Amino acid sequence: MKKVNLKLIKVFGLSVLSFTSYLVLNNSNKVNSILFKLQESDSSRGFGIYISIYLVKWFLLIFGMVSLILIISKLFIEKED
Repeated sequence: MKKVNLKLIKVFGLSVLSFTSYLVLNNSNKVNSILFKLQESDSSRGFGIYISIYLVKWFLLIFGMVSLILIISKLFIEKED
């Protein structure tokens, strides 16, 4: 029987959660309307929130991609051994 690596399962779960969160933020009408309102305002506080939302979206996307790459490379390394 093959031993299940719980760390890989946790990382895979976080990766899926990260991608799902990114897709929800990216396709949400509410978030897009908030971003549009912030873009139209001349407030420096609004600009900070605008940048923060975009940074969170990019972080979620990059974290999901990197963790999937690590999982795939780990599986190939284990398969070769």
